[in-house]
Amino acid sequence: MHKGLTAGVALALAMLPGVVRAQEGEKFDCVVTSVPGGTKDAIGAAMAGGGDEASREALFKQLGAVTDDCVTRHGIAAEQKAVYFDYSLARISREWLMGDIAKLGLAGVIVDKALDFGPGGANPDLSGDMTEDQIMKIVQAYIESGVDIEKVDGTAWEKVGAYAAATSIYWNKRKLLAF
Repeated sequence: MHKGLTAGVALALAMLPGVVRAQEGEKFDCVVTSVPGGTKDAIGAAMAGGGDEASREALFKQLGAVTDDCVTRHGIAAEQKAVYFDYSLARISREWLMGDIAKLGLAGVIVDKALDFGPGGANPDLSGDMTEDQIMKIVQAYIESGVDIEKVDGTAWEKVGAYAAATSIYWNKRKLLAF
């Protein structure tokens, strides 16, 4: 009996990190999975410069309500709420922009590699303007991937820049979330 109890406790403890990671994943995913698809599309388009100020404010208000619900549901600390909102906004924008630039024949992963975005990456802060060096890294990475940059119009480059900014915010805010 003692061996069975010990084995059961050992198994439960072994599963605990997976359960904790699943709960962490639910916290990270809560806002994104709770926002309707049409609203995600509207947020993505707004963050790429679409719409007017009033419509953006309405979208932020909707996102704020969903964020509040997720904060309450998952017991996220009040001081983390603004970071959680920014993370969620950046994640929704990043995912939308990734799809949008893909329609233009440009892959977001090229930007991710060029600027070293990702878990354990440098994740440069692009909350201000990108440097000339960062822009050239992106352009060079697209050239090396076979993209004829002469055929890429200004609107596409603006969306690539918005994707880079959203990705920067996404990774840097994610780091700050204490869960």
